[in-house]
Amino acid sequence: MTALTDAIYQNTKGNSEGGPMGVPTSYSWYGGSSGGGSAPPSDFTSVQGWGQVYPEAGMPVSPNAQVQIANMKTYVHLTNGGWVLLQNEATNSIGGANYLADFSGNSSVPWSETKLSDGSVLVNAPQSGYNDHFWVGGTRPSYAAGTVDGVFVMADMKTNDPNAHLIANLGADWWRSPTAAFVDGFGNNPGAGMSDWVRLTTDYKTLYFSSVSASLLQSDPPPPLLGSVSTPTTPTSPTTPTTPNVAPSVTQASASPGTGTEHVGDTVTLTLGFSEAVTVSGTPTLSLNDGAKATYVGGSGTSSLTFKTTVASTDTNTSALAITGVNLTGASIKDSGGLAANLAGAVKTFSGLQISTATSNTPTTPTTPTTPTSSVTRPVLAVADSSLWVAGRGGTVDLGTKVSTTDTNDRVTVNISGLPRYETITSNIDGQTFRGDNITLTAAQVDGGLTLHSYYRGGGHPTATLTLTASAKDPTTGAVASSAPQTITVTDPRPSATTTSPQTTTVTTPSSTSAGPGLGVTQPQVSPVTGTVASTAPQPITVGDHSVATTAGPGALANQAFAGLQQQMDLATGTLATTKPQAIVTDPNPAIGTSTASLASQSFALLNQYMAGNTGRVDPGAIVAAVSQAIGFGPEALLARPVH
Repeated sequence: MTALTDAIYQNTKGNSEGGPMGVPTSYSWYGGSSGGGSAPPSDFTSVQGWGQVYPEAGMPVSPNAQVQIANMKTYVHLTNGGWVLLQNEATNSIGGANYLADFSGNSSVPWSETKLSDGSVLVNAPQSGYNDHFWVGGTRPSYAAGTVDGVFVMADMKTNDPNAHLIANLGADWWRSPTAAFVDGFGNNPGAGMSDWVRLTTDYKTLYFSSVSASLLQSDPPPPLLGSVSTPTTPTSPTTPTTPNVAPSVTQASASPGTGTEHVGDTVTLTLGFSEAVTVSGTPTLSLNDGAKATYVGGSGTSSLTFKTTVASTDTNTSALAITGVNLTGASIKDSGGLAANLAGAVKTFSGLQISTATSNTPTTPTTPTTPTSSVTRPVLAVADSSLWVAGRGGTVDLGTKVSTTDTNDRVTVNISGLPRYETITSNIDGQTFRGDNITLTAAQVDGGLTLHSYYRGGGHPTATLTLTASAKDPTTGAVASSAPQTITVTDPRPSATTTSPQTTTVTTPSSTSAGPGLGVTQPQVSPVTGTVASTAPQPITVGDHSVATTAGPGALANQAFAGLQQQMDLATGTLATTKPQAIVTDPNPAIGTSTASLASQSFALLNQYMAGNTGRVDPGAIVAAVSQAIGFGPEALLARPVH
């Protein structure tokens, strides 16, 4: 099989070598190849090639497997023919993470990545419930809208474990622009498609994805497949692929002077450097953090544009002048091909360049400058619940935090410390995910809602204490005021509920009332707290008298005898039973005394009945001898049977 036929085979639906573990079979991409033939929307100007690795469904997961990725590249096909390389692992690193298998919530945890000397990368293989999702890193490439109609992605992949049971495939997304953010519904990045699933082995396999048809691949193959074409074809015009018109971008922003304090009437010159020559129409301006604007003064036709601003008394004092944006109302900045410039790089802060609305002359009075009064207001931090729990392996919980201030001029942030490595916090307002022991979020992110995600995989019940502190900073004086720290205890997962028996120190005096005929004997109890001894109310156990002994079963009589004897032995040795107290009823003619020996004698009487029914008459002297040694006798004394 040639590289070309292999690429066509991997992008023909039905050729997958397995299914991805953890992905619902109802998903359109569970079986692999989908979305082939997808061209970018007419106004889109960027693309991103990617890949993913899953444990194979129905197979055991290897806990120590690794995946090696090499030679990952992304090409685009031009509408007038030919291919252009836009992404190359050789010049850009591989980015990626371990995402939840079904990408729910777009949740991920960091993966382990090592770059090897040959330019490839080695990453940990995904475990159950996760995948390896990766792409060529760096800034997304751009092309002129309407000049591209297809994409081709390739990568060499293998695993170190022959029993890893891993499958992988490649794909790509079209992006609205190189800097467009991800939004729910994929409005900014519709998929170009993906290839079939290929089973990884310990030898490199080349994986391919193509959004163009098999016939176009054959008639106009991308450079990696050129050597596998059996019959050369006449290339379409132009014979040499043209490089797409990449948008110019700001590569540098500088200020003159770069440091010091500028006062009313002083002029500051700001310069923007571009990746290529640009043409300016109209009069663009730069927005500054002191409330002023810098106006364009020259540089059209070159790669450097100049702007100037003069400090006015109406400007705001600032310790570090900054460019906060570019205004193009009625103006434009484009390259020679008419592609608008990417101006994101113009935003910059010039540390050490201060703006002061005071005049440059030395004031005569007061002779001693006064410290400006801080107008900062202490923010209010609200925590709905200081004790939360969250299930591991992808569980989430709302942190329930809000922050507010009465001074709208203050810049308010919230710092969170103590976040463990197995948990992340995501801002619901912009989807940004934070991790680490010390993170800081804006007031907008906090008030938009914060969701804590847990990826704990252990069997314990770890508890983390998050410490939250809100701070407000006055943008003019730089004064800072902070709220009192508040804590949120997060248990992961929830501990099992435990019920304990209530403890009491009450000691109850036992009743002396007999239960039925015979002597009521109570069993002492001990308070579990104070150790105080008390006896419970007697409960009768009816025992037949001597006249019944001859007909009662020998086992029953023995059980009764030993029960009574055990209780008396407990009294004699100081051992207290912990079972529910039982009253023992003996002979209708109870012993007059209440001593241990008297009660023990009655128990021996029952034992005597049992032994008499089984071995003949019992020598009363043996019983008396045993009782007389009640404190020290052992089992052999109790169970010795007389021989007559």
